[in-house]
Amino acid sequence: MIKRYLILIICFLAMACNKQLDLAPENTLVEREVYKTAEGTDQALAEAYITLVRAATGGIAYTFGDFSTDILNHSTYYNIFASGATTADHDEVVNLWTNYFKALNVANNVMANIPLYAQYPVQKQNVFIAEARFLRAYAYLDLLKFFGDGALTGKMDGRGLPIQLTPFKGYNTGDVIARSSNGAVYAQIIKDLEESIPALEDQQSNELKTRSRATKGSAYALLARTYLYMGRYADALAAANKVLEKAPQLYDLTPGLLTLFPANPTGIAQTLTKEYILAFPVSYITSSSTSLNNNLGNPYFFKRSFWITNTFLNTFEPNDKRRTELIFKGDQIYNTQQLNDLTTFKFNNENGRDNVPVIRLAEVILTAAEGIARTQGVTQTAVDLVNQVRSRAVTGAIPYTLNTFANPTALTDTILKQRKLELAFEGFNRYDLIRTGRPLQNPDIPEGRKVLPVPQVEIDISKGLILQNTGY
Repeated sequence: MIKRYLILIICFLAMACNKQLDLAPENTLVEREVYKTAEGTDQALAEAYITLVRAATGGIAYTFGDFSTDILNHSTYYNIFASGATTADHDEVVNLWTNYFKALNVANNVMANIPLYAQYPVQKQNVFIAEARFLRAYAYLDLLKFFGDGALTGKMDGRGLPIQLTPFKGYNTGDVIARSSNGAVYAQIIKDLEESIPALEDQQSNELKTRSRATKGSAYALLARTYLYMGRYADALAAANKVLEKAPQLYDLTPGLLTLFPANPTGIAQTLTKEYILAFPVSYITSSSTSLNNNLGNPYFFKRSFWITNTFLNTFEPNDKRRTELIFKGDQIYNTQQLNDLTTFKFNNENGRDNVPVIRLAEVILTAAEGIARTQGVTQTAVDLVNQVRSRAVTGAIPYTLNTFANPTALTDTILKQRKLELAFEGFNRYDLIRTGRPLQNPDIPEGRKVLPVPQVEIDISKGLILQNTGY
């Protein structure tokens, strides 16, 4: 049996309505009936998408990449995560692991049931399976950066994750899998993405779906991110170039930052521009009876959890619109302790009704630039790519030239700085720091504590088959 979750989710993911949506009552459908038709399968796939949205925006999943670095100050609640002192029984750790594996399981169910029950054209079946493969790959890459012991520092034989490729039948059935190595998990992510690409289209049936569901472009972009995290820079460049080939017809940098991240005080639907290769379209969901939001309004807008450090503010060049337009004071009424502190404008709706960036073209451009810098040195192409991102943000910026950079290291450092400025508050900085050997907010964290502990309940219930990370 599966739950047919929220009709609003089905509508914006499966049919991509260009209007705000509401909820309908839940009911339960028999799998055979669900997967028999393309429409029913689309509903099941919608559940896979929304389960991933909940995992990727819940708890510390989206914010950990920023609050544990010098970008953000944070409330005392987050001290143990930023300092590497969290425990294996902490609710945040347990929920992070559980929610992502729940998303994996829903995707696995889609892939398993389509061949059993589908009675519609095989080509359409293959598209649905490809989307589910993409979702599984995305979930595994996130899990690996959280829990993979040395996964971001080239330790391919380190403890990775249980590779669950079929629907989980339950602990009591003996369906418990040991952790595979980081290298094996990366290989599975790459396999899923490469096998999904042939069936995926460049565009979905309308613009909203193109920006919020898996496409060839989002699969190549996620592949580029995967290779970047592995340190396979030539492969990262090759995958990134597959995305850049689709620009500007399909993907393009949005000229105005306030068009890319618009003011949204009332929480209405906001257009996803051509810069979004993939996003969670939260602003399209509205209902008085659902708690679904991006979980970022309260911690950012009200500054109850996070506010920006002076160190980060001082990183910007003069006239950088990422500083002048995308950073503001947020709440000026309720949180009196932080009234004068600053927060991000990227999530400016206090109720969490802003869209959530997942993959933007700016990230892919900088990945390509880094791939070139690390494999070919200082080239005009790499410099031009960096200039694309920087010039959009910095009014009157004098473009970089080949002579700006004395060596490839200087160019790479500039690229990493632009990643930090451009992708701030989107959950990247921690993982960029770890993969490049740079200090986190707490510079004294041992290497083994730069990943989270595996939940103790998983170790206990597996009777020790699942091993703990070596730093715990």
